[in-house]
Amino acid sequence: MTIYEKLATFNIIETSRMILRPIAMTDAKDMFDYASKPENVIYVFPAHHNLAETRLIIATLFMKEPLGKWAIELKDESVMIGTITFVKIDEKARTVEIGYTLNKRYWGQGLMTEAVRTLAEIGLTEFGLRHLDIVVDTENIGSCKVAEKSGFILQESYKGLDPYTKIVRNFKRFRKVHQVKYE
Repeated sequence: MTIYEKLATFNIIETSRMILRPIAMTDAKDMFDYASKPENVIYVFPAHHNLAETRLIIATLFMKEPLGKWAIELKDESVMIGTITFVKIDEKARTVEIGYTLNKRYWGQGLMTEAVRTLAEIGLTEFGLRHLDIVVDTENIGSCKVAEKSGFILQESYKGLDPYTKIVRNFKRFRKVHQVKYE
């Protein structure tokens, strides 16, 4: 079974506190709530300017090709608080890169770590991935902590071009590798 077939099977994933589900147009207000604030998205993408821009992004970036892209919804509040995605999928090499964004109001509660751990476990066990990567700006201390707490190991630090600002920045690549268990 291909990675994409597996992604279609796992389009809704439940954790103890969250539901990872396809992103819908009804998420526009919740997404705009965090995506319009630069402090929430400074290391990920330019802040959204208006709700119409958010709707366009939902339609073109999330709904057009939905596999491997999840809204993070809190079970208790039924509110979309962020996204987690398989940013780069290499089906031949059986590897993916995970990217994520979380509303600042929910930082420091272990929610993103829970989401990343869950997707990493499913990716390694159910999808048969060889490894998963997380690439973060070195100044994004919170994302570095999420990667480490999720069991990802620092592989390298390097300089690279920020895709939005076109400024050379420092990045860290964290990796979680499939561990073969011998009995």
